[in-house]
Amino acid sequence: MGAAKKRKIEVRHYIIGIAVFVVAVAVSLIIFFLASSRMIRDKSEDAMRENLLRQSDHLVSILQLHYQYLNSVAEEIGEREGFITEENLRTIAFLQKNTDLDRTALIEADGTSHYDNGVIKNVAYRRYFIEGMNGKETLSDPLESSVDQETRVVLGVPVYRGDEVIGIVGGSYNVTALSQTMLNDTFGGVGYSLIVTAEGKIIAHHGEPVYQKTFTYGENFFDFYSENYNSNDLERVQNDFSQGNQGLLELNILPQTEESRYLAYAPFGMNDWMICYVIPVSAAQDAYSFIGNYETTFLGVFSLFVCLLICYIIHISGSRNRELLYYAQRDSLTGLYNKKNTEEQINAFLQEAQPEVHHAFFIMDMDCFKQINDKYGHATGDQALEAFGSLLQSYFRQSDILGRVGGDEFVVFMKHVKNAENASTRAKELLTKLHSLAVGNMERPMSASIGLVMAPDEGDCYMELYQKADHALYQAKKRGKNQCVIFSREMNAKQAEE
Repeated sequence: MGAAKKRKIEVRHYIIGIAVFVVAVAVSLIIFFLASSRMIRDKSEDAMRENLLRQSDHLVSILQLHYQYLNSVAEEIGEREGFITEENLRTIAFLQKNTDLDRTALIEADGTSHYDNGVIKNVAYRRYFIEGMNGKETLSDPLESSVDQETRVVLGVPVYRGDEVIGIVGGSYNVTALSQTMLNDTFGGVGYSLIVTAEGKIIAHHGEPVYQKTFTYGENFFDFYSENYNSNDLERVQNDFSQGNQGLLELNILPQTEESRYLAYAPFGMNDWMICYVIPVSAAQDAYSFIGNYETTFLGVFSLFVCLLICYIIHISGSRNRELLYYAQRDSLTGLYNKKNTEEQINAFLQEAQPEVHHAFFIMDMDCFKQINDKYGHATGDQALEAFGSLLQSYFRQSDILGRVGGDEFVVFMKHVKNAENASTRAKELLTKLHSLAVGNMERPMSASIGLVMAPDEGDCYMELYQKADHALYQAKKRGKNQCVIFSREMNAKQAEE
């Protein structure tokens, strides 16, 4: 298998190895980011559920606290003489002033309600009145004020005197304020909150207009969203509402022109009401945004590391390939091209060369090299070859092609030469320099015989030039060595005769 083919196979193996590594890294990063995204989503959804349950308990505790206020007043009034008295009216006024109840009232057994602000009206037809007179703590249906559009409910507790219910102590509470408290305490007030009945009737709502759109009291939650959200999602929510189940899902807006939102809901704990959060997914996941920042930093650093590693691998591979290529092309002793590569380099150049430009092809054979080996030893012979190779490298141009093609035989292809005489002059100057070289313990000066042929006049390929230069080399040896002979066509005939 040729060196070039081996190099191609090695390069292919490196490319495949790097590609496999990059793909493995990419797949690992994708899996890592998908897992991180899933973890952030799970954590965000868990936080939504926990916050909702905590808020539900908090809101119920607020109402229970006000029930305790009302029960305390009811017990006190039950122990006094009379029911609608100045003292009792002052008591409910004090209660209104020192609690979050908007209005307080004493309701007689016939339904006549006396409010802390002096207003009197009959509420005998109200559900909360009937339940209260039956001895129950009661919570009215929500009512929206025509003055401030706030939604309020009436909390009522029975007033006992002995075992008999003689009336009711009631107070109105702003449900919209409850909804606002619920939202402001979580996720920085982003999104909106609702309190709805099991059937979807909106009791109270609060939130930023950008997310809230336009809600109205009494509007149906499911009708409002049916135009923009998946019907299967809403059907699931509707089932959970009717059964009083907690739930959470991601609402995908149709068409998807806006960001998806989480809807979290849970039973309110009173009546059949449900409390809901609707917030953008990004807001719910904002608490874990630092993970995304870490991931981005990690990805940047890791990508840089991978790029540096790949560049290093390519650099090492390239260096090794260049080194292998160098040694595959070179003679190990002299550092010149070996025979095979010398031929390839010269042929490749001649194929691309312009026919009107002249080049010189030299064969150089060291004189009496066998005697040098026999007299001074092979180590000295190797030193002589190495010294001759170094001389060629320093004497000829870097663009010229220099090769060792046999034991003591060298080929030089000198590019862009004016004519044969100029090339011969260069060869003679080389012989002069060679004569002055000192090698090891050699006493005799070094010399060489040179055969010269011009290209493309005498040939346009390595072998043709080599054969003709070899004829000229033969004549140089025959004429006494240590000289350069230029090939002429008569040499072929002479050599044939001999």
